[in-house]
Amino acid sequence: MPMDDNDIREEMEYLDEVMLDYSTMVKNIGKNGLAASLLMNYRDEIQDIMTELAMNNRDVKEYRKNLIMLDNELRQKAQLYVNEVGHANFKQYQIINNPPPERWWWYLNRVTMGREEDKKKPWEFWK
Repeated sequence: MPMDDNDIREEMEYLDEVMLDYSTMVKNIGKNGLAASLLMNYRDEIQDIMTELAMNNRDVKEYRKNLIMLDNELRQKAQLYVNEVGHANFKQYQIINNPPPERWWWYLNRVTMGREEDKKKPWEFWK
């Protein structure tokens, strides 16, 4: 949907806010506590806003460069992040939100090792 200049300005301001929130959460992985799972929602918001702005012919290259750096940091800290959120919680979030596969941040638990206490023994299939 085409946006007017005022809408674009508001979206850019919101993008700045969400990028700051995402950056803070990525930098604090391991210290985010119960709020850790919000990182995935912030990343979704960023994706949605940037897509909408690009569809309205707005230059988001600088945002994209910053986002790539933050995403790479998240990937490097994936194990710590999954441990913080909880391996089983990731599975629940995937069921509840049903994110598309290209939103890789929702599936970080699939590329990390689960904690030993989260792993079931073959004879504990009922748990």
